[in-house]
Amino acid sequence: MVKRIAVYGSYEAWVPVYQRYWKHRRDCIRQRYWKKTKRMKKVAGKGRYEFYGKGRDLYRAVVLAHKYVPKDYVTVSAEKFIKHPESYVF
Repeated sequence: MVKRIAVYGSYEAWVPVYQRYWKHRRDCIRQRYWKKTKRMKKVAGKGRYEFYGKGRDLYRAVVLAHKYVPKDYVTVSAEKFIKHPESYVF
């Protein structure tokens, strides 16, 4: 039997700061790009994770969920979230 659990509320997480910069291309055109910097900032957001899977995986996913701010409402397998939690972050 597959178990389900939901984690929701306010989250705080550290995310990298992106910086916009100009680059001169070979064809003499200036173009703007976004570059990730080493600086981090604290972000607060509201969201909800819904996990399903085995009991042990659910426990691990809930522990990880407190470090990663979700994209509004996310339903995902606990096993997939444990492997790649960054892909479900806003």
